[in-house]
Amino acid sequence: MRSLFVGFALALFASNVYAFDWRAFEWRVGVAYASGLDDVTDLHEDNLRAEGLEADVDLKVPLGITAGVTYDWPSGMRADVTLGPTFFIGGDVSHFELPLGATLGYSFDLGDASPYVRAGVIHNFASGDYEAGSDPGLIVAAGLDFHRLTFEVAFDDSEVEFETAECNANNTVCTRTTESLNTYKVIASVFWRFR
Repeated sequence: MRSLFVGFALALFASNVYAFDWRAFEWRVGVAYASGLDDVTDLHEDNLRAEGLEADVDLKVPLGITAGVTYDWPSGMRADVTLGPTFFIGGDVSHFELPLGATLGYSFDLGDASPYVRAGVIHNFASGDYEAGSDPGLIVAAGLDFHRLTFEVAFDDSEVEFETAECNANNTVCTRTTESLNTYKVIASVFWRFR
């Protein structure tokens, strides 16, 4: 399967081989909303309650800061590296998460607005009180580029693993276990673009 993916990527780039051009780089900075963040705060609150503590978990940054760089080929092919959106949880617990993604895609140049699609891999770097690891996943995105602004919706299936407690009905006996959450299910982003 891996060799099939590598072969596909090489075939896509074979027609795009030419001299490297620094002017083809485009930088993006923006804000994004990720739909799976409430699951993370709920898990932290459940863990605190299982430990017999008052649960006060605040999502510090409801909109995450995100950035990226895109390399555009004249043929319409594009390669993107993205960082974010990042988010923090504070209060009685702490959690920090920052995804790093790499994708290949295609832009359709229609003049003032250019729709695009891209797909690739993403990995969430996470740390916090209950974080136990993370697994990379696939990301698929579609967006619309204007002169200086981009709107994008992405679907991410990477997961972060958390320590959690499973308790009986009266919370007298609890056992430690792990639970994987897709913390960035759907990502809606707005970027400012510059070269």
